[in-house]
Amino acid sequence: MEKALQADPLSPIVNKSLTDAYLIAGRTDEALKQANLLLDMHPQMRIALELKGWCYGVKGDWKKAIEIFEEVHKLVKHPLKGLTPLGCAYANTGEAEKAMECIRKIEQWQKEEPGVVVDADLAMIWLSLGDMDKAFHHLFQCVEKRIGPVAIIIEHPTFKVPADDPRYKLLKEKLKLSEYI
Repeated sequence: MEKALQADPLSPIVNKSLTDAYLIAGRTDEALKQANLLLDMHPQMRIALELKGWCYGVKGDWKKAIEIFEEVHKLVKHPLKGLTPLGCAYANTGEAEKAMECIRKIEQWQKEEPGVVVDADLAMIWLSLGDMDKAFHHLFQCVEKRIGPVAIIIEHPTFKVPADDPRYKLLKEKLKLSEYI
């Protein structure tokens, strides 16, 4: 991604992908710097703002992440959308009831729009809340429905997916990732 950025330094996709790569690799300061560069180029780019929030969360500043994720939610301009990062941040600050409210709203969105698939969103918040049974249920639903970034979720530094849980190993096998991660 760094070489791709050299070839096309103004590409929003390359900049966003490099930010993701830094974050997942645990290079949080570099990810934050990259997210800020992306926001300098595209101030209203919601995904760049969201990435910045994840950077603060991974660094342990979930209060700052909440501020950013509240702004992300406002930018979505829909009361039931854009709540996943906010739910995760609330869970990580011990505000379980606020996280649960995000889950309820996401589930309401799914009821109102039956074609919407929200398993990845719900898995992320349940992981943040520490409910592994519900989290794994939704992760397996993602695999079954062939949606959602399951490989990224189970390896993301935000989520504490227990590597010794047999369901983790089974997910990796289903994703054919056993030899890679």
